[in-house]
Amino acid sequence: MYAVNDAEGSDSEVDSLFDEPQIAMRTAPPIPGLFIPPIRLPLELANDIVQQCMSLYFDGRDINQIMLFGRIASGHGEDMGSGLPTFLITLLHCLAEMLRDHLPEKVHEMLFPPKGAPQRARQAILNLYHPGEGISPHVDLLKRFDDGIIGAGPLDTNHWDLYLEERSVLVLSGGARYDWTHGIDGKQKDFVSGGVDGQGEPEWIERGTRLSITFRWLLPGADIVGGHDP
Repeated sequence: MYAVNDAEGSDSEVDSLFDEPQIAMRTAPPIPGLFIPPIRLPLELANDIVQQCMSLYFDGRDINQIMLFGRIASGHGEDMGSGLPTFLITLLHCLAEMLRDHLPEKVHEMLFPPKGAPQRARQAILNLYHPGEGISPHVDLLKRFDDGIIGAGPLDTNHWDLYLEERSVLVLSGGARYDWTHGIDGKQKDFVSGGVDGQGEPEWIERGTRLSITFRWLLPGADIVGGHDP
């Protein structure tokens, strides 16, 4: 991740054969509003989501991104993801429970509104990354998306060069959402600190095909098609 003011002109690529590659960390950097709890999506659920996404949206099609939209009245019951496919509603329910003990109460309520909260529009964006592919550092559109972003899946961020294991969950809120860019370097492999605690010898890890799912709140009126792009 980059601080917004530092994003322009930064370069995380190795400059020459004699430069050391930057080591990606396994633990979250001290950025206010960034949460990477020590949890993983259940393997069975993750495998089912990948199968559903591939068969419904990506297999046999030359695309790598799908955007879906739903209306949510609360973070409880069937209202959590009306309009979204069933497997994404299931994922939201799972995330709500998994994150409950790992987020401040206000952040959890922002992501999963309590019963009786006003209806809101939520976007789910599915991104498929093949080895060598990535996305430039960016801040999610300020005039389209509200605070509180949930990312699920094996995605990485930089300039802190953070390595996320598969089935990881990431939350951006507050300063992490507004004051820092996030992205994925287009690499074939990552140079990662060794060991679970990141204290071992660094190692190269080859990338495979990766799927990430991001949930974002739309600001009022941002879900209306045909207006000017904010």
